[in-house]
Parts: sequence; structure tokens; C-alpha cells
Amino acid sequence: MKKTIMFVVVAMWLLQLALVASAKTEPITVTGWVSDENCGAAHTKPGGEDCVLKCLRGGAHVGHPEWKAQRMVFVTDEGQQIWVVVNPKALKGFEGKHVTITGSLHVDSKKIRVRTANEVKTT
Repeated sequence: MKKTIMFVVVAMWLLQLALVASAKTEPITVTGWVSDENCGAAHTKPGGEDCVLKCLRGGAHVGHPEWKAQRMVFVTDEGQQIWVVVNPKALKGFEGKHVTITGSLHVDSKKIRVRTANEVKTT
């Protein structure tokens, strides 16, 4: 009986280690748009900067305290995947812009930590 219990405990511990290992982040370089969680992929073209800034701030500054501040997201060009930005200060000044970022992708939680960002210049 003790051996069975020990076996189950060790098996659960190994399973937990495997799950933690699979939740590690992947380094990534990807191009897309900086948006807000409410509008998401609706701002994947030039001209949405003001809306994104307003949604990120919330509505208290324009007399609408019921408009809650939204989280910053990154919408990829390929596949329009939406990733929540865990460190939005890294994208300050890029709100509503088309950018290429390098960062760590947290696949399980659909979040991204931005290391660097550069605006994509259109010609």
C-alpha cells in the first residue's frame, strides 16, 4: 500500500513538472497592430490611434466613468491572433500603430511580454 501511494505521489509530481515545462514562454518576433481589448482586431489599419488611446484610458477623463479602461492587446497580421500585452509600458507611444515586436509569448495564457518594438513604416 505504501509503495502504491509513493508511486502515485511521484507520478503526480512528474506530471506537474511536465505541465510547468510546457507553460514556458517562446521567444517571438512578429508584426501586427497595438490595440485595446475592447476593439481588438477592429483597429488593424491606420487611423484608429485616437480610439485605442481612449479605450486604454477609460472614459472618466471625458465624463463617462462607466467606460472602463481596457487592457492593451497585440493583434498579429498573420491570423489576426490577439495577445494581451503584460507590460503595456513597453508599447507606450505605439498605441494604434503597426509595429514589429520581439518578446516572449505565453502560449497557454495568450499573453505576450514585449522586449522591443519598432513601428512599421508604410511607403
